[in-house]
Amino acid sequence: MKKLIFCGILISVLSTSLYAQREAAIWYFGDGAGLDFNSGAPVALTNGQLVTEEGCSSISDKNGNLLFYTDGSKVYDKTHQVMPNGIGLWGNESSTQSAIIVPKPKNPYIYYIFTVDQPLPVYPSGIKSSLDPPPNHGLNYSQVDMRLNNGLGDIVNTEKNIHLITYNPNDSEELKYQCSEKVTAVQHGDGISFWVITHFINNFYSFKISTRGVDKTPVKTTTSLTIPLGGYQPDPTTVSYVTATANAIGYLKASPNGKKIAIANTASRRINEKNPKTNLPVYNTGNVVLFDFNSANGTVSNEVTLLTKANPYGVEFSSKTKKLYVTTNKYKPDGTTPDGSLLLQYNLNSSNISASELIIDNSTYNAGALQLAIDEKIYRAGYLHPAEGSNKLSVINNPDLDGTSSNYRQNAIDLKVRLSRLGLPPFITSLFLFTFEYEFNCLGDSTHFFINTAEAIDSVVWDFGDGTSSTDKDAYHTYAAIGDYKVKLIKTVNGEIKDPIEKTITIYETPKIIATPYKLTQCDAQDSNSTDGFATFNLQLADSPIALGNNDYDIFYYKTIQDANDDISNINSLNNLYRNTTLDETVFAKVTQPGSSCYTVTEVILHANKNYTLLPEPLHECEVEAGKAIFNLDRKKNDISLELNLPSDVRLYFHATQKDSFNGTNEVTPMYESNTSTLYIRAENNDGCYGIGKFELVVNPIPNLTRLENITLCEGENPTVELDSDIQFPELKSNYEYLWSTNEETSSIIVSKEGEYTATITNNNGCSTTRTFIVTKSYLAKLNNIIIKDLNTNNNVTIELENPHDYRYMINYQNGTTTGFQDSNLFEYVPGGIHELIVENKDGCGSVNKSIVILEAPSFFTPNNDGYNDTWNLKGIDVTLHKNTRLYIYDRYGKFIKQLNPLGLGWDGMYHKLPLPSDDYWFTLFLEDGRVAKGHFSLKR
Repeated sequence: MKKLIFCGILISVLSTSLYAQREAAIWYFGDGAGLDFNSGAPVALTNGQLVTEEGCSSISDKNGNLLFYTDGSKVYDKTHQVMPNGIGLWGNESSTQSAIIVPKPKNPYIYYIFTVDQPLPVYPSGIKSSLDPPPNHGLNYSQVDMRLNNGLGDIVNTEKNIHLITYNPNDSEELKYQCSEKVTAVQHGDGISFWVITHFINNFYSFKISTRGVDKTPVKTTTSLTIPLGGYQPDPTTVSYVTATANAIGYLKASPNGKKIAIANTASRRINEKNPKTNLPVYNTGNVVLFDFNSANGTVSNEVTLLTKANPYGVEFSSKTKKLYVTTNKYKPDGTTPDGSLLLQYNLNSSNISASELIIDNSTYNAGALQLAIDEKIYRAGYLHPAEGSNKLSVINNPDLDGTSSNYRQNAIDLKVRLSRLGLPPFITSLFLFTFEYEFNCLGDSTHFFINTAEAIDSVVWDFGDGTSSTDKDAYHTYAAIGDYKVKLIKTVNGEIKDPIEKTITIYETPKIIATPYKLTQCDAQDSNSTDGFATFNLQLADSPIALGNNDYDIFYYKTIQDANDDISNINSLNNLYRNTTLDETVFAKVTQPGSSCYTVTEVILHANKNYTLLPEPLHECEVEAGKAIFNLDRKKNDISLELNLPSDVRLYFHATQKDSFNGTNEVTPMYESNTSTLYIRAENNDGCYGIGKFELVVNPIPNLTRLENITLCEGENPTVELDSDIQFPELKSNYEYLWSTNEETSSIIVSKEGEYTATITNNNGCSTTRTFIVTKSYLAKLNNIIIKDLNTNNNVTIELENPHDYRYMINYQNGTTTGFQDSNLFEYVPGGIHELIVENKDGCGSVNKSIVILEAPSFFTPNNDGYNDTWNLKGIDVTLHKNTRLYIYDRYGKFIKQLNPLGLGWDGMYHKLPLPSDDYWFTLFLEDGRVAKGHFSLKR
């Protein structure tokens, strides 16, 4: 069999060869308004279904036939019916650029609708409830597939309102608003992809749309231009959100050549500033700023401020990026009263662009959108009053010319019975770049160069970038080597030599593949008949052998060669999981070079082999946690090869499901964590599938023991403790093996020393658990000091211990009551008496008891013979400790009254057998330990 090589056609490096100007040929906007530019001049359309104040977008095919259009919330097909799944998109009819449509490169069926919501905060506080908007959604995209809905297209349900982050999710204020109302699209520098660009606060976000779809990670550029969130805040005194979101309003446009970006910020307030005379928001705080754009990497740079202290809305570049136009509302000196609008022109070739400003028109209309059309003219929307709209559009006929030569005409385009409002549909700005295209970019091809314009060309000169040239309008050139070439076109139109147009093209090498048809072998193990020769094949398993290990190629499979050649966009290929329909069926692999039209086709023979059933022994591992174990599958592969005596060229792959083993997909990891389960085997040799099988993964339990225990060893003569392995049933202890850190091998041991002891217990499956014991000694309390402060209104006792440990304390009072145990070593308000102090070890290792004496002088006595407090004497006197204590009583004048025996009955209030009157009396106490105490008490009668 011979290798079949084909080079495809119609794929160019610059995507406008597929997405040409006529994709922007039909517009729908405003209240049912529309325009058709296919004839070369705009023709009013009255069949549109939109009712939108601002945002809208439409798209046609390369021949100018309408495909669909939208206001960012609803999507209408070419029959002007809402697509079945075309409602609920997250744009907003009052968002400046609610939507823009971008095709998926190299795919004629897939389009993306990018939407930006009106960025009101989510249910802001301080606003009347009737004005509360729905939650804000920021920037999102939805995918349209034109093959759905009988070829009329529909939103793919799983690709609807896919959110793109253009804010700091950790900032609560940014999270409220998420994005501005601005979005534009332009061609990527690679000539295939696109950039979708938006702006929020002080950042530009550029999202790449390539042949692989939307890259959700943007290129972020931070600039000095800052549009504060303060101007996004709602104004609770107004019923219009216009004053709330002014900072978000205004157009963002990229230039057709992809080198510039202009942004109109209707306001840049830090707060909702008001005119003190009118108490209305001041509007003229906005600006227009111009930047350079790098279409190769999506970055923004070189900020140039063109307009400040204004209220701009629309911006647009001329087709050749020579001029920039701006619409801006005017206000009277109070900053709040409308006074019409201006149309401004800036010369982008000037050394001082901001100083080149010219007023093209001074109108009574509101500032509206500006939009370049395929006729190279710029159209302007606007109206006198929002309630009325306008059935006219204005036009700049020659936007690349200076000043009045641009030939602006107010209300020149009649919309018939339909109305324009503020918005016009934005397009990929590169659609308006009048340039050249090429096709056939494989090495050895005769590359075709052609010009993308309808203008009458006198002559051309092509410079192919390799030292050769041509003057043919439709030129063909064969390059000698792969690589990048800078091609230049100089054309003469109406006797005028135009500026050169340059483009870098790439010539690719045709993919190198296997020289003979590849035989993909699958095991015939998927049905009851294992010898019928039919199976389901994973075609991707042929990718690497066919491409000789080159993973940079994209490979697609087809039933026939014709199918492979006809499918230019590679979207109708076979499913990668394919069941053969005939014995040893031949399918065709199309090996493509990404980014080019180059491909090679070869044959793949699908052969279903008799299956060798593999049933090795189970793999056992000990439990790690929660019934799971970690299985070493690399080691198991070696074991299976030896166990089943497999040929040396057989390779084993393990899968979690039988389906994956059939298809050779989702191989499990070498160190595989699992509970008890089944793994499926796929065995392959150099011819493909060798056999399918399975084996069991078995998780062996480990001894279920307490892993750590703290043991206390009480102080004493040769104290010991038994450490037990914790096997619950004594009759089962013989089923285990034991190894202690002391090298003993019994189920328990006796220890008498502090330290850490471990016991490793192993069951009959060989699974072990290690139990750790921490043995510590606990000691009786050693009293260092007992500090007693008595003969006070607050008698207290403090216990000081010599050895640190956990203890608790209690006093048993002389009268039979107790304090109960406490953790504090301080007792307060202790009554006089001889008491018992107890200091107990919290580990249950005993207690220390000590008698304490607390002296207390009663504050009064009542000698009335009622049996209560009839005499006065000290409390807490001990016959041994205080037998020589002396106690003297005096009256308030210092007259000696009586000497008391502290061990006696006390004083009865008599003096020489006469009762003394109620009064304060004083005492002096001389204790045997040398202390002297003085105080007073009351005699009450």
